[in-house]
Amino acid sequence: MTLSYAHHAPGYQAPVKASRLRAWDDSSPYHKNRPLRAPRGSDVLNLLRKPINFRNIPRPVGITVHTFVKDATEDSANLHVASMVIQAITGQRCTAHAARSNVQNWGLRAGKFVSVSADLQGEEMYHFLGKLIDVVMPRIRDWRGIKGTSGDDNGNISFGFRPDVVALFPEVEVNYDSYPPKMIPGCRKYR
Repeated sequence: MTLSYAHHAPGYQAPVKASRLRAWDDSSPYHKNRPLRAPRGSDVLNLLRKPINFRNIPRPVGITVHTFVKDATEDSANLHVASMVIQAITGQRCTAHAARSNVQNWGLRAGKFVSVSADLQGEEMYHFLGKLIDVVMPRIRDWRGIKGTSGDDNGNISFGFRPDVVALFPEVEVNYDSYPPKMIPGCRKYR
């Protein structure tokens, strides 16, 4: 989805980086054959990561399609419609999630089901990703793309769609009349 590329002029040579680990100073016979020490100022040594370029693009591991249904606390039919839409889009059974605590500003009560999600892996994941990139995203009007800051340090990318964009999936578009009006789920807060 996002590509990190740093251009370097021909003949550029990257500066040599010093080792992150420190050697022992041989002041004691117990220092001999010991593993190298962690750098100063940090008790936890962060993992090394290779820079991402076009030769080593990360492989997707899984996709989670999730929607929060705001009106599900008042009428459970909204949650059922959202579940049908997510199931049609992903081809997998959905899992309903209940609110863990009361949030008065959002009208949430603990124990009430308010969201549905589907986890995709393997062939279903690649099928959904191909459909999203090849069919849905090119049809979005005035869409600026996914922000480069939408990811985190662990390689996860998250973004949302409005309900009218969710209706662009072929499975929803074919049966659009079978869904009650204004009940198609989506990320209501978009940019």
